[in-house]
Amino acid sequence: MKKIIKGVFLTMFLLFCVVFFNRGNNTYENENIIKEEAILQFEKDLKEGKEIVPSHYITPRKDYNNVASRTALSISHMIEWVVDKTLKTLLDYMTS
Repeated sequence: MKKIIKGVFLTMFLLFCVVFFNRGNNTYENENIIKEEAILQFEKDLKEGKEIVPSHYITPRKDYNNVASRTALSISHMIEWVVDKTLKTLLDYMTS
C-alpha cells in the first residue's frame, strides 16, 4: 500500500514539475522583436509628424492556449496546492 501511495505522489510531483517548468516556454513569438518594431515605427511616425496614438504601437498578446494546456495548468495548480499544504503541515509538525 505504501508503494502505491508513494508511486502516485511521485508521479503527481513529476507531472507538476513538467507542467510548472514548461508553462513559461509556451510562447511562439519573440516579444522583444515586436517591441523593437513598435519602437522603430513610433520613432518614424514621430519624425514624420504623424498623430501619435499609443494603441497603434501596442500589439495584443496572442493566446495559444487550448483545452489540453488549460487542463494541464489547472492540474498543475491543484498539485501545487496539495504539495504546498503537505509541506506546510510537515514543517509545522517537525517544528512543534
